[in-house]
Amino acid sequence: MRLSRWVSDFGNSINQHMIDGNYFEMPSSVYEIEEKEVEGLFVEAVDQENLLQQLVIKTKVSGVDRYFKIGEKAKIDILGNSHMDKLHDKTESITVWVTWLASLAFYHAYKYPEKDHDQIEVQYFLTMLPTWLVKKAERFSQMLHKMASRFEGHAQVELLTPGYKRTLDINVLKAACRIEGETARFALKYDLELNELESSNKLKNLIVVIDDIGGQTQDLSVLKEGLKRPSSPDDFASFTDQSYLKKLENLRTTKLMTHFHDVRTLEMFILEHISNRKFIYVDSTTQETVDFTDLIEKTLKEIAKIAIQKALTTFEFSYGEQVYFVHIGGVADILQTYMEESLIETLGEEVAYKFHFFPADSRKLNIYGGEIVAKHETSQIETL
Repeated sequence: MRLSRWVSDFGNSINQHMIDGNYFEMPSSVYEIEEKEVEGLFVEAVDQENLLQQLVIKTKVSGVDRYFKIGEKAKIDILGNSHMDKLHDKTESITVWVTWLASLAFYHAYKYPEKDHDQIEVQYFLTMLPTWLVKKAERFSQMLHKMASRFEGHAQVELLTPGYKRTLDINVLKAACRIEGETARFALKYDLELNELESSNKLKNLIVVIDDIGGQTQDLSVLKEGLKRPSSPDDFASFTDQSYLKKLENLRTTKLMTHFHDVRTLEMFILEHISNRKFIYVDSTTQETVDFTDLIEKTLKEIAKIAIQKALTTFEFSYGEQVYFVHIGGVADILQTYMEESLIETLGEEVAYKFHFFPADSRKLNIYGGEIVAKHETSQIETL
């Protein structure tokens, strides 16, 4: 199988992938098991529609065979989510590596369910790093190159899910890495067919701050007029001290530990109830209800207020410059209502709605931006 392009965004909670334009996502959960445990994980062969929830792989790490449950299959294991509320170096993380392999194993098995072996050639692979990690190096290019080089060359993975067992030999011809947040600027300017968006016209004569809020970081990037890339390292900032997942884990361990056994469970509960802002817990066995609305809303409002203050105060701008803020990322999507309330309280309704924007599909803007770059790189269309 030959793949033209593959883009991955490895989030602390969710991994997003686009392979030749096909989008799918999976939890970042990983749980290592022993070889003897594999057969006991399944009662029968898995049907195609449940394949993404039943991923078990084998791969060599430093020459040693290791076995992993991935994604939904590992989500119920407490240790499978141990990375979520911690910063981890994606250039070295085993979680990134095995979820990357598992995502291709899933894609191949879903596309070619009858094959048990294949040679995979990937022409171009693109991924991203958060600002805090890129800033650890003397030069941004050092960390970006380190991440990209992880994926270039040969790798092998075995999918062990019954009904889809196969061995894939992977060869990545070229890999690239960009900075999260800043990469989203392409999705503000172009659609996925590389056509310029009419909506980008209003941003051409403005400075744009991209506020990218993920589970562990808040990354800020200052774009020059015309949505052009930041001009210096000072145009990037990153905060990790008050992260969303860290705050949720603190709430869980201090107030909610008897109801939520790990931070992922609490995160899922919030996602399920955020639309109506009523956080009513229903016991699975007794059907008794507990109202956690006040506790959870207090935490979400605190996170939103801190995020807004950091977005507004991190950079200094010259008199007369117009600055437009674009709030993106999975957490910005969750907290949008609370962030808007904080903006209105701080700036007033007119300014809040005129100069702050929450795009549709904001949590996908990084991977959409990466897909636009990848299409450009593989098609050699001189439009960016």
